Amino acid sequence: MSHPNTNLPTLKDWLILFALAFVWGFSFILIKRSVAIFTPLQAASWRMTLATAAYLPFAVLYWSKIDWKYWKYYAIVSLSGSAIPNFIFAVAQQHVSSSLAGVLNSLTPLFTLILGAAFFQLPLTRNKVLGVGLGFVGACVLVLLNAQSAVQGNFGYAVLCAFATIFYAINSNVVGKYLAGQHPAALASAAFLLMGIPFLIALFWSGGWDAAFSHPDGLKGIGYLSVLAVVGTTLSSFLYFALLQRTGPIFGTSVTFLLPIMTLIVGSLDGEAIGIWELVGTGVILSGLYLARKR
Repeated sequence: MSHPNTNLPTLKDWLILFALAFVWGFSFILIKRSVAIFTPLQAASWRMTLATAAYLPFAVLYWSKIDWKYWKYYAIVSLSGSAIPNFIFAVAQQHVSSSLAGVLNSLTPLFTLILGAAFFQLPLTRNKVLGVGLGFVGACVLVLLNAQSAVQGNFGYAVLCAFATIFYAINSNVVGKYLAGQHPAALASAAFLLMGIPFLIALFWSGGWDAAFSHPDGLKGIGYLSVLAVVGTTLSSFLYFALLQRTGPIFGTSVTFLLPIMTLIVGSLDGEAIGIWELVGTGVILSGLYLARKR
């Protein structure tokens, strides 16, 4: 992939940024509704199988750009960037609100910095260290002090949401260090194509296929998961890479700043309460992200 330029963002770029924040923020509501119908393993298997099917045309289109000598890294991208965190969030969201899950997801860049410095030779500045510290403080505020976010009695499940972001961090570091030169569509298509058969096996082994047709709301659940797979995984990833190439990494990844706020808004529209500690915790996390992004 070519080095991203640093053009000033246009109105189109701003619209893409907000669209990504809305899509990814709305995804947590769809996860919550799908796990009310399927088990977490069934929901994750369906989502990954459907996403693989959506990627197939792109795999054919960009086949010549796929370098299979990187197959191990493709597998890591598929598992750490989608499969494992999708399953973890499906488990956790049976017990915590989608708003809280979405806000905790904003820890991804902070863990990316930590793992990058520890294992991928990514240098840390004072601002980045302070940002990481603030991010953890914000997460603790959300998990320990929130009285209205369905964390009470479910501390471990809130921690699971934070744990899932470690896998997102592994994914981003692997892509940055080992797959930076890959075409984004070829990279994503190869990753899902490589793991497509295991996802399909997991779908049948978990009983997900039978549940889709035996549960009264099974087809409705497939609808939720289809939107997650096609819009939340496939199409949004292409938009995200395009935004990075058009405006550079600073503006492109600033979608992370909007995601916690968007998940709270979407969650409130779905009837979830927003407490003062959710707002405080979100503010602290966003402050940490701002500092972490400065030199």
